[in-house]
Amino acid sequence: MGMEKLEGSKGCFVCDKTGTNTRSLGVTLYWDDESRQTVIPFTPEDSWCGYEGIVHGGILTALCDDVMAWSARQTSGEWAVTANISLRFLRPVESGKNYTASGNATVVEGRKIHTEARIINEAGKVCADARAVFVAVKNKETGNRIQETEVQKH
Repeated sequence: MGMEKLEGSKGCFVCDKTGTNTRSLGVTLYWDDESRQTVIPFTPEDSWCGYEGIVHGGILTALCDDVMAWSARQTSGEWAVTANISLRFLRPVESGKNYTASGNATVVEGRKIHTEARIINEAGKVCADARAVFVAVKNKETGNRIQETEVQKH
């Protein structure tokens, strides 16, 4: 049990660690099988900021999108694309401080995978929370879809 390090996606703006995307944030992804969550611990750099010292909301959205996308993949076994996403920014995320983004799938219905995510500071306070729906990409070879299931929530 415990945290399994995920490979990340080659060329991804958020999780490429191969050097293919020189502008990638280069974060490391983990899958927590016990809580069924994808987790990204991160310390933002100044280059991630919009206002001085405050991380750009687009970067925070990308981090949430990535943990939800990987949770959708880990839950369904299929790659999925974002159909819609919404975020609430509750507290500033500051450069140079430590944070954790985590996401999980909540419900799978057909090809749709409902997800949620949050970014938490070192004090355990939620800085951002997100919801998204992903749509599984059909397997080109088999055309298979995900079967309708409810994902167990913890």
